[in-house]
Amino acid sequence: MSNAFSRPVTIRLPLVAVPAVLVFALSAQAAEKNTANASDETAIRGTADAFSKAFDRADAKALAALWTENGSLADDRGQVLKGRQAIEDQYATLFKEHPGAKMEIMIQSIEFPAPSVAVEDGLARAVDKNGASPAASRYTAVHVLHDGKWLMASVRESNSEISSNYGRLQQLQWLVGNWETKSEGATVHTCIRWIANRSFLQREYSVRQNGLTTSSGVQIIGWDPQADRVRSWSFDSLGGHGTSLWTPAAEGWRIESRGVLADGTPTSSQDFLVRVPKEDNVFGWRSVQRKIGNTTLPDLREVVLDRLPEKKQK
Repeated sequence: MSNAFSRPVTIRLPLVAVPAVLVFALSAQAAEKNTANASDETAIRGTADAFSKAFDRADAKALAALWTENGSLADDRGQVLKGRQAIEDQYATLFKEHPGAKMEIMIQSIEFPAPSVAVEDGLARAVDKNGASPAASRYTAVHVLHDGKWLMASVRESNSEISSNYGRLQQLQWLVGNWETKSEGATVHTCIRWIANRSFLQREYSVRQNGLTTSSGVQIIGWDPQADRVRSWSFDSLGGHGTSLWTPAAEGWRIESRGVLADGTPTSSQDFLVRVPKEDNVFGWRSVQRKIGNTTLPDLREVVLDRLPEKKQK
């Protein structure tokens, strides 16, 4: 199944002695070509943007309309599709098999071998919302200028491996989403999402009481190759920060945390992320052996966070 897609310009003049009038003429001509190419390049980059947006909303018809009527698409397995209808049908099938997939396009170059022909090379990455590892393709797209509009006449794809630590963190995939817990008049909201090519998870949280945000923070969760374990780095709105090492446990994860307050006072705790077996919509959190400086604090009782339903796209 095809998974990806589609996308500067150098003009050199010989260094010879020529009349001033000719120099100005050549310069003007070069400037005109550069301006034209810049305008055309902008249009082609716009096509890439339109492709991503149509892909993200699963609009197979809009995607196929970016090709010429008899355009072709050759995927990374060598399958060749000819014509808009065949391309539309292929994408329609892909969207049924991978609902919610998103597309990212990284254009590497755009060249103009002829006034009405452009060749775009780049990398395209499709990310499955269900947690599948990112799929990527290198592509070459040949654009032609047809009735004043740049359309793709031919797209060729090939496999491309993307380096990522996703495999190391895949067991935490179920945490992605929005979570909330309420207790004693306070509401804690947590949002967890993938960042940096799924090599890290980012957790953002906020605590609201009586309608006001009293504290917030950010935590980055990733793989530490030196420790050979999952590690997280935390930063809070009061100026404190810390790091934690995560170890799989029978009930979920044991998290050994060390940090420092804004005034330099050291902190430590042992935290537990408690997962209910075969349940992805609720988890527990408790903290024990808590210390600030030389002062031992009481353990925190377990709080339960519930997953919030996803907002439907309009």
